[in-house]
This record gives sequence, C-alpha cells and structure tokens, in this order.
Amino acid sequence: MTKFFDAISKALVKQRRKMLAKAIFDRYGGIVQRGPYANMKLSDRSNISQGPLGLKILGLYENIVVEKISSLKKFDDFINFGAADGYMALGPLFNKSCKRAICFEMTEEGRAAVKRNADINNLGENIVLKGEVNSDAVKFLEELRVNPSKSVVLCDIEGAEFSVLTKEIFSFLRGATIIIELHDKLMNDGIGLREKLIENIPKDAKLEILSYKQAATFEGISDLEELSDNDRALVMSEGRKYFGEWLVVEYINN
Repeated sequence: MTKFFDAISKALVKQRRKMLAKAIFDRYGGIVQRGPYANMKLSDRSNISQGPLGLKILGLYENIVVEKISSLKKFDDFINFGAADGYMALGPLFNKSCKRAICFEMTEEGRAAVKRNADINNLGENIVLKGEVNSDAVKFLEELRVNPSKSVVLCDIEGAEFSVLTKEIFSFLRGATIIIELHDKLMNDGIGLREKLIENIPKDAKLEILSYKQAATFEGISDLEELSDNDRALVMSEGRKYFGEWLVVEYINN
C-alpha cells in the first residue's frame, strides 16, 4: 500500500509541476522573459517533458550553463550533442553569440522540435540538423569545416557521453570549450566512468565542474514570488533525480 501511495503522489506532483509550468508558458505566449535568451520564442510541442517550460520562459533553466556559455562572448559554431527541443542551441544563435548551431538529436520528434523552434525565430537558415551523435561525428564536423578553437560544444546525451566522447573526438575538438552534463550518478561504476572520461581529455586542458546544488533565486520575479512555497518549488525544480553536474573543458590560450 505504501508503494502504491508513493507512486500516486509522485505522479500527482509531476502533473502539478507540468500544469504550473504550462500556465507560465501560456501567460507569455512562449516568449522567454529574461536572461541571455530573452525574447526568443518557444513552441509548447517538444520531445521532452513540459515540466521545464516555466523555467525556460523565466530564463532560469540550467542557468549556470547558460551563464557559462554567455561568458564566452562571440564564437562561430555552437555544437550541441543531444539538442532536445533546441533551447540551449538556439539561444546563442538568437542573441548572436554564434553564427551557426549544429544540432545532433537522435529522435525524429526531437529534430522536428528543434526545426520548429528555429523557424519561429527565423533561425532556420543557420542550423544544421543531424541524427544521433556517434563515431561519424568527427567526419561530419570536418565536412562542415568546423574550427574547434572558434566553437562551443554542449553535450547532454543521458549517459552516452562515456562512450561517445572518445580520445579521437576530444583530439579533434581540442581548442573548443566543451560543456558535458554528467550522468554518472545514474549508472553502474559511475566513478570509474567519470575517471575514464577525464583520461580521454588532452592533458593541457583546464577542467572545471559546475554544480547545480542550489536553485536560482526567484527574487524580483513576480511570477514566482506570487506562488505558494510548494508551487514555487515545483516550478523551479528541473525534475532531476540528482543535482546536475557539468564538466567544463577549456584551453587557456583560447
């Protein structure tokens, strides 16, 4: 009986979070209200949960990653392994931080979501859509004449980073700023997988861990200040099983 009520309560919390997020999304017609991606428009049809929509509209979604990308100023290519709905890849394109977004997304539904969001922001001519990132990635990026030293890479492929990010791909991307969402806490031998991943990185790279252990502040955001504590916590939740961590790979001479 306890397991039954536990499952029901989790399902209800999930639905409440989606409902609140969708209400914020609808209030602003899908237009991001603040942050580096302000005024970018999003479609509510996506290949991922609607739970994060409220955070995206309020400019708080994965804000430590967005802030890191924004701090890099101008670059040519934003390469996104695991583009989801395109929010992270299209943002730098929308605010003119980069010239092109190269999006790898394994699902047809996901690629359609990226294309839809690109089109409603008049960015369709500046994106390249590709399927699953695999061993052909280096060849594909070479064909696109990507210059790693003028590129930013964001990798969010739900644990596949430990098999996809080989020494070969790190060698090709040497000079790029690479931001990797780590999913080792969800996998067996997670510590070993993390260590092996780090071993694949060129030794002259500078490494940093970004940790999402604390929610963004809601001070001054009326949409959040007006909510009850419980509802605010749901809107500000990214629905993670563990706090988010990103490994940042940079080169000092860039």
